[in-house]
Amino acid sequence: LIRVPGAQIYKLRDATRRTSQLANQLLALSRADARNIDAQPLQRVDLKELCETMLEAHLDAATAKHIDLGLDTQPVHVSGHEWLLRELLSNLVNNAVKYTPQHGAVTLRCGVSPASDQGPTSQVAFLEVEDDGPGVPAAERERILERFYRASGTVGEGNGLGLAIADEIARVHHAKLVVAEGAQGRGLRVTLQLPPTDSA
Repeated sequence: LIRVPGAQIYKLRDATRRTSQLANQLLALSRADARNIDAQPLQRVDLKELCETMLEAHLDAATAKHIDLGLDTQPVHVSGHEWLLRELLSNLVNNAVKYTPQHGAVTLRCGVSPASDQGPTSQVAFLEVEDDGPGVPAAERERILERFYRASGTVGEGNGLGLAIADEIARVHHAKLVVAEGAQGRGLRVTLQLPPTDSA
């Protein structure tokens, strides 16, 4: 009979979990490749419903860290691939909850806003996750969209694929992923901008 110390069992479990997460993220990245998506028909996606579903899915993880996970949504629909937009939002929320310290706040948003780079009547739909965590230095905000890149000073587990997957999904939708600092100069705000189909 071979006895394995408890500490080694926990290390094995952690290694197995991280390997599984990496495999799942690599699979998601492959599925999000634009070359694999072109033949699939677009759907009418309810972003408000998507935010509500993602809040429910991540509520336990947020509660465990005493994080205030909230919604700020307006009714809005877009044309897209629902399962990919779900993957994008899940990655954004997972990152925010993972890197926001205990007793912090994470907010999911969606709605319609004026398009700053187009005409005065043009609008964009947006899907957004904002946190009040440590944030990312301005010089590194574009780089965190690269595969396997982790911002300097990042603590905790992670393999640098979550935002890369989100950016690939944005490209599939001919949309824009904007990374900026959060409110009052704290945390991180990641916003997906894409054309709305309607606002109801």
